[in-house]
Amino acid sequence: MSNNTNEKKVLNTRLSRENGTNVVYNNLLNRSGPLSSEKKKYTRDIFRLALAYGYINDIRLPLQSKDNFVNKTNFGETLPALINALAITKSSKGVEILAEDPVDVYQVAEEYANGGLDLLNSEYLENGDDFIEILRLKILEFNKDNRILEKLDEMDL
Repeated sequence: MSNNTNEKKVLNTRLSRENGTNVVYNNLLNRSGPLSSEKKKYTRDIFRLALAYGYINDIRLPLQSKDNFVNKTNFGETLPALINALAITKSSKGVEILAEDPVDVYQVAEEYANGGLDLLNSEYLENGDDFIEILRLKILEFNKDNRILEKLDEMDL
């Protein structure tokens, strides 16, 4: 594939989710609480959290039936950085690249989000208003050795 064709593919990239999961996304947005659309939250915000949950819990599920739902131009400012950061992981063997081709990087993100969506949904329903505080504690624990910042530094972001 030529670089020009690959660049066009990346420019037209859409994130996909598992077909039928729009019900879970909508339920999260329609509930009262910190993830509600009343609090100016969007599907991409739910996707971002599901992606993080999938990554942190090492749950990566391939999509069986894709439902394209957001174009790259509507990702927001932070989602591309998160997607790229999570395509690189650190293991006892050093830095491991999960995907290099930009299109594959988005597939990795989709699979982590697909894997984390049910866990996110159940924790949100179980913890209600305490969800954000619990999430903050998880982020602090996950980042205790600056893994997140190191990944962003490795990518010059």
